[in-house]
This record gives sequence, structure tokens and C-alpha cells, in this order.
Amino acid sequence: MNREGYVPIRTRLAIEDLDFLADARPDLLKFAELGLRLLDLHQPRDAGGITSDAAHPILRCRSCMWRWPCPTFRAMSESFGATREPAEMPPPEATLPESA
Repeated sequence: MNREGYVPIRTRLAIEDLDFLADARPDLLKFAELGLRLLDLHQPRDAGGITSDAAHPILRCRSCMWRWPCPTFRAMSESFGATREPAEMPPPEATLPESA
């Protein structure tokens, strides 16, 4: 890395490669934001029905209202390589650090 913070590249790149690299960072950031927004939309919520097992209430997706885990959440967790089952994941409130 030089003094300006750049890593010199000594390879010859085609104009198309340079155009791609110039747009890759903002495009990747937008794509990551889209994924986070989709995950925020597709979260479990209590379905509000009567159940015989009070410890494990029936959950539905708060966005599409499919039974939890919904197809969107399943597809995203599979593509991200999740190793845990979605039902074992803690609710979003439980993962937030406690404020002092």
C-alpha cells in the first residue's frame, strides 16, 4: 500500500474490467442493503392462534404471513449458508447488545 492508501496493480486490465471494478463497490453495497432490508421484512411473529403448546406458539412471517420460516427466509438462509435451523434462531431483540 502506498502513502495515499492505494495498492498498486501491475496487471494490464481491459477497459471493460476497469468499468466493472469502478462500479463494483457501490453495487455490492446496494445489494447488501437489499438483503438486510429483506431480512428485516421477513421476521417471525406470533400468529395469535390457540395452541396446545404454549412454550412453542405458532409463528407466521410478519410480512408475507406464511408459516415461519417463510419461503423467502428459507431461500435467503440457504444462500447465506446458514448452519442452524431458523426455528432455533433467537428473536431479533435477544441479539441486540444491552445499553449501559
